[in-house]
Order: sequence, then C-alpha cells, then structure tokens
Amino acid sequence: MLAQPKPPAQATESAKIYSGVYRYWNGIEYLLAQHRPGSAAATWLSIGTRVSAATDVVPAATALSPQEVAQLDAVLREVPPDDLIPHYEAGALDQARIYPRTWTEWEETFDPLGQVLEHYSYLQMFVDKRAAAGDGMLLYFEPLNDGSD
Repeated sequence: MLAQPKPPAQATESAKIYSGVYRYWNGIEYLLAQHRPGSAAATWLSIGTRVSAATDVVPAATALSPQEVAQLDAVLREVPPDDLIPHYEAGALDQARIYPRTWTEWEETFDPLGQVLEHYSYLQMFVDKRAAAGDGMLLYFEPLNDGSD
C-alpha cells in the first residue's frame, strides 16, 4: 500500500489473509480507552500511516509496517477480553456516539458486549499471527449496509 498506493477496496481484493471485527471497531477502541486511557491500545485505530480519509461512518484506512504490527500485538496482548467488561455500558457508548450508536437498542435483542469481546479476541489472534509472521497489515473498514449506519 505504501509503495504502490491504491484505494483500500482495490488493495483488499487480492488479500490472501484477512480478518474482521465486523461493526465493533469503535466499540473495541472505546473499551480499550476506558480501560487504559492514553495507552497505545486506546488508540489502536490510529497506529500506522493513513492511506484514506476517515468518514463520519468509518475510520481512515491505515497501513501498518511489520514493526507497527509487532507493537500493536504487544499492546493488545496485555489486555485480555474480560478486562474490558467493567467498562461496558450501552448508554455511555450511545452518548459518546460510538459507531453504530445503537448499543442500548441492541441490548433488547442480543448481547452486544459478548460480540465486542468475541471480535476483540479475533483481533488479538489475527494481529498475533501477523506479528509472528513478520507481516504488515492494512486496517480497512467498510460501512455496513444493514440499516445500522
């Protein structure tokens, strides 16, 4: 991405290894920020070099060098998913305008905290594997077209 810039959607078409945090990227960042304010974990979406602009719905795409992936892995490894539980409060996420801003509503039909913790653990595993392989990463987010935007 950095050597031959192209739109993130085009760059990801040929990706051989990928993972996703679904619609929970901001929820993960919010809980990490509540747990460890000012830490690199609290700003995991800001690590790397921006390769696209942020929108009101999704953060900017960022390219991470292998060294930045290793740094992110070290930071995420320090925070087990269960450590985030005390920092979850649906109303606070809605009030803070954390995407997709439907946390309280979701609690009526499913367990959004469980989903956030599950996707956070997927993020941890993916970053760990990429760091172990010495890979760089592209953090790229697409808006959902399910009416929750």
